[in-house]
Amino acid sequence: MVNKQLLNPKSIAVIGASNDTKKPGGNMLKNIISGGFSGSLFVVNPKEEKVQAIKSFSEVKEIPQTDLAILAIPAKYCLETIKTLAEEKNTKAFIIISAGFGEAGEQGKQWEQKIKTTVESVNGCLIGPNCIGVITENYKGVFTAPVPQFNPKGCDLISGSGATAVFIMEAGMALGVSFANVFSVGNA
Repeated sequence: MVNKQLLNPKSIAVIGASNDTKKPGGNMLKNIISGGFSGSLFVVNPKEEKVQAIKSFSEVKEIPQTDLAILAIPAKYCLETIKTLAEEKNTKAFIIISAGFGEAGEQGKQWEQKIKTTVESVNGCLIGPNCIGVITENYKGVFTAPVPQFNPKGCDLISGSGATAVFIMEAGMALGVSFANVFSVGNA
C-alpha cells in the first residue's frame, strides 16, 4: 500500500548513511540532500558523529519519530530495525535497499516475510528489499545516478529491477524523456 509518508514524508531517516558517497547509504543521503528535501533529515551511523554535515545517531532508538526510513544496512539487521521504527518511532513507510533477502536463500526469505508482516501490522508501506529506491517530487531517495529532474508532466516509472530502472532513466533522459516519479520495488 502506497501512503503519504512514502510519497510526501515530512521526515526521513537514512539508516546506514555514510560519508563515503561510493557506498549506497552515502550516495542515498547525498541525493536526498542535493535533491532539495525540505523536511527533517536524520542519519544513523554508529561510527560517525556527523554524516555529510548532519548529526549522526548511533542507533535507531535515538532518532525522533520519522515518516520514512531508508535502510542501507546488512540484511541481518533489517528486521529488528524495522520493528523498532514501526513500534517505537511511528514510522509508516520503509525503503530497504539492502540485498540478501528472498533472492539469497531460505534465511533471507524468512527475514523478508517477517518484515512484511511487521510493516503490515502498522498499515505501513514497504518498497524493497533489494531496490535502488524512490524518486518523487518531494525527495530523491535513490542511491544511483543519474537522478532525473522532477517534471510533474513527466512519465512515472515502476520497475522490479534497479538495473532496468537506471537503464531506462539514462536512455530516456538522453532522448529528452522526463520523469515525475520513479519506483524501484525490488523484491516487493
